[in-house]
Amino acid sequence: MKTLFIETKRKFKDSDIKYNLLDSLKGETISLAATIQYIDLVPKVKSYLESKGKKVIIKQGAYHKAHVLGCNSSAFDKSADTLLMITDGTFHAINNATQLQKEIYVFTTHTLEKIKQEEIDAHNKKVLTKQKKFLMAETIGLLVSTKYGQHQKAIYKIKEKVEKLDKKVYIFEANNINTSEFENFPQIQIWINTACSGLARDDMRIINLSDILEFI
Repeated sequence: MKTLFIETKRKFKDSDIKYNLLDSLKGETISLAATIQYIDLVPKVKSYLESKGKKVIIKQGAYHKAHVLGCNSSAFDKSADTLLMITDGTFHAINNATQLQKEIYVFTTHTLEKIKQEEIDAHNKKVLTKQKKFLMAETIGLLVSTKYGQHQKAIYKIKEKVEKLDKKVYIFEANNINTSEFENFPQIQIWINTACSGLARDDMRIINLSDILEFI
């Protein structure tokens, strides 16, 4: 079945955007990025920040300039003094902050929040615990998504590498990964996620592939 992907972008009245919240941002250089729904605001926010004497960095992202995904932080320049994401909510920001190991400000057009170092440190502790669990586990489940952009094509090579650690590995492939189904496979001691990295963030049963690469 063919699938049509359509980019949807929010529309804003310029008078409703609280640009003045950005005045509190510190540092001379700001790396600016946005989720696809907010990407049209990037030039406006860039212009405002530059009017305040800031140097704004715009990089090529996932598909467009300044475009971030939860699993793709290439639009950010980690060397900048401040990272700023235009989005709604903190899902993408937390994922990017943990990938880059750097605090990120989140501008929703009416609020300015911050993913703090404390949250990043808490995430790192969870990952360390999961890594130990992975190394001790004898039976592993490999999660594979069939969704476009999330499908891991090298899954069988990954399986072979994990098996070299003297582990039994089973591949579980689905379009939508339903973690409640894990109860049907009690023999699996830990699950390796090769899809959206956010799936593992709040679930101690799941570790992202990127967090075990050093072992395989």
